[in-house]
Amino acid sequence: MGSALLVRDEANRILLGKRNKDPQRGSWVIPGGKIHAFESIGEAAAREFREETGLQVEVQSQFRVYEIINPPDEHRIVIYSWGKVVGGKARASDDLSELAFFSSKELSDLQTSPLVRKVLTDAGLVGRCVAQQSSNEVQLNFVFLPVLLHSAKTNPGGKLRRSQNTRGSRRQRMPRVDNAPLLFDS
Repeated sequence: MGSALLVRDEANRILLGKRNKDPQRGSWVIPGGKIHAFESIGEAAAREFREETGLQVEVQSQFRVYEIINPPDEHRIVIYSWGKVVGGKARASDDLSELAFFSSKELSDLQTSPLVRKVLTDAGLVGRCVAQQSSNEVQLNFVFLPVLLHSAKTNPGGKLRRSQNTRGSRRQRMPRVDNAPLLFDS
């Protein structure tokens, strides 16, 4: 799982880095990287951004979540957030060969991965007609719906009735809360 930041300057230009290693060497990317265990999404984004660009940022709102599936070797989830530069001196890390701010007009002609193009398009930084979504990239939209998990059954009138094994029991039920930890690759 990864976290990346969309950062704009005063002229509303977006900061990108030119990737200096495979895959996607030579493509312009949105700075970010892996989320470490027990690190929040925002902490990971700020750390990775600082490591890759030398700039300190204030992480603002989350933008969107994207899933990349390219069997058999790649399955990633990347969380993009908005950020604002608050300090530091811009310098490209080993992962990036250069850094630059680009206007919306300049972004249209840049070599980017399909995911970066999709993110820039969804953020309104590149025209929709330019974007091409790969069939392996999916934006995740989370919807939470209540689901009846008990073994309740309905009678012909549509009303719920208790299953046979719970009819005699009138004990009060406590809500179940699972607190399973999330595990991340290190």
